[in-house]
Amino acid sequence: MSTATGHRTWALCVSFALAIFAGMTLVHAGDARAATDEQLLAKFQPVTRAAPGEPFATSGVGVLVRDAVLETRAPDGTFVASDPAPTAATLPTADTPLCLTAGFTPCWRLNQQPCSPLQALGGLACYSASFTADDPDSVVYGRVAHAGNKTILQYWQFYYDDVYSYTQPPSDFIWQAHEGDWEVVNVVLSSRLRPLFVGYSQHCTGSRRAWAETPRLGTHPVDYVAWGSHANQFSPGTQPIATACIPPDAIALLEANHLPLPVDYTGDGEIAGPPIAGGTVTAIRRVGRMDPSWIRYPGAWGEIETLHAPAPIGTVVVGLGPTGPAFHRVWQHPLSTMAGWPIGS
Repeated sequence: MSTATGHRTWALCVSFALAIFAGMTLVHAGDARAATDEQLLAKFQPVTRAAPGEPFATSGVGVLVRDAVLETRAPDGTFVASDPAPTAATLPTADTPLCLTAGFTPCWRLNQQPCSPLQALGGLACYSASFTADDPDSVVYGRVAHAGNKTILQYWQFYYDDVYSYTQPPSDFIWQAHEGDWEVVNVVLSSRLRPLFVGYSQHCTGSRRAWAETPRLGTHPVDYVAWGSHANQFSPGTQPIATACIPPDAIALLEANHLPLPVDYTGDGEIAGPPIAGGTVTAIRRVGRMDPSWIRYPGAWGEIETLHAPAPIGTVVVGLGPTGPAFHRVWQHPLSTMAGWPIGS
C-alpha cells in the first residue's frame, strides 16, 4: 500500500468514524429532546422496599373510595353523609359555599366503612382485612412538572391506611393512625434530562440526596418504606423522625417518662416497582393539574387522625385524614420545598 493511498484510506476512515459519532450524538440529543413523559417516568421509577410485616402496599385511590361514604360539613361543623357510594370520578372538585361561609375547611371527607382509627391499635386489624379483601393492584401516580430548566418527576404513593406504632412489633402502647396516606418520591432532572438529586417525603417534611449518593438499581432509586408511617427512607434500619413532625405534647410525655423519641422502622421486606426489580410490578398512572378529576378533590382522604398514649391521655382525635397531592406544598413548589429538606442519612 502506497503512502498516499494509506493517507487517503486513513482520512476516509476518520471521516466515516466522525460521521458515525456525529450521527450518534445527534440521535442521542434528539432522543433526549423527544423523550416522552411516560418514558422518563418509567426510566426513573423507584424501587420500593417495604418494612417486614407492613400490611399496606401502594394502591389506586379507588380501593379506599369504594369502601367509603363521602361526607360534607354541616353548618355546625359536623360531617353528614353526602354520597353513600362515591367513585373516584364523582368526587367533588370544589368546596361548598355553605361550608366556606361557615369558615370550615376541608369541606369534605371520605369515611371508610366500617373501620375507625378510634379502635384498638388504630383499627389496624379491621383496615388490613378490608384492604386485603379488595385485592388491590400495585399503583403509583406519576406526574411530570417543570420549574425553570429543571424537570421534576413525582411518584405519588397512596396507602389505604396509616397506623404508626411506637414499638415494633406493634403494640397498643403509643400509636398514631389515620385513614388514607399520601407520600411522594421526587427525581429532579437537569435541562439535558440527567438526574441531579432525589427527594423523599417523610411525615411533615422530607429529605434529599444527590443522585450519586442515592441507593439505586440502575436508573431506579431504591426507597425503603417505613412500617406504618410509610415515610420514604434511604436505608434499612431505624430512622429518626424530624422533631418538627412530632407534637410537642408527645415529646413532653416521652421525656417525662424517660422514653426515647419515636423512630421509623425500615427493612428488607417486599419489593415492588419496575419489572427489573423482580418483585411486584407497580403500574404508573399519569396525573396532572386537571386530570383525573379526583386530583382536584379538596377534601380529606380519611375520616380522622388519632393519637393514643397511656392514661390519662388515652385515644384522642387530633385532626382529619390527609389532603390529596395537589394540595401539598411539594406539588405546588417542588424545588423550593425540597431545598428546605435536609440531606438524608
